[in-house]
Amino acid sequence: MHVYDTLIIGCGYGVVGYAAANKNTMICEEHQICDTGFYLPLRTFQRTPYTPKTAEGKALQDVFDGLDLFNGDQQNANEFEFALCKYISEKDIKVLLKCRVIGSEKCADGILDVTVHTNAGLSHILTKQVLNSVADDLQEKRITILFTASDYVAATDELLSAFPGASVETAFYEARRALHIPVESLGENLDENTVKLAIYQKWNTLTGNAKILYIAPVFYGKAPDTYLNDGQFNNPIEAFENGWFYAEKEAK
Repeated sequence: MHVYDTLIIGCGYGVVGYAAANKNTMICEEHQICDTGFYLPLRTFQRTPYTPKTAEGKALQDVFDGLDLFNGDQQNANEFEFALCKYISEKDIKVLLKCRVIGSEKCADGILDVTVHTNAGLSHILTKQVLNSVADDLQEKRITILFTASDYVAATDELLSAFPGASVETAFYEARRALHIPVESLGENLDENTVKLAIYQKWNTLTGNAKILYIAPVFYGKAPDTYLNDGQFNNPIEAFENGWFYAEKEAK
């Protein structure tokens, strides 16, 4: 059975950068797409310039450029997960989707036998180490809704009144806006499904001027600064190269 150098829990730009530098890496992602946790939640549509320092960083930047994700100082944030998946496919980076790590056991030779659950049931992955990129202790958690409205001024006033502490920003397309809602304003210790239900229930009490187009599937917010945490960076290529450099340093 194949032994990987590293198994990483959760996918993001730093994780993909690490796996691009060390091809003997397996990524386990519990969602059905390699959501980045960086741009998938539509954290910001404002583009932050960054010049790649590596050839692979430039290759990822070329994928973004080829998909026309930029328009001046704006970026089509809700298409970044597709761009990342395109890069992953082109580079043949190993990812298991809809996969949850259940536990691990150290073998006599020091190798870890990791038990994972997929659609096919339980299976085992052998690896020399496990890294966790998932930030379970996010602070100031927020969730984002992409919406359209017949009257954006009136809709913004109504939404900001209905969701205390929220903010609205212009999205990549003129006919869309992004509403960022503090999760804490909806209740304490809520999971993603409960948060979405609370949003829909409150939305249904509004006038109907604003229509939901998309609710981000994950929370975002401040997280501890770790080597594979994208949240400490303002540009996805910078986050990607952080993972690349970490893998290079680890290999020395």
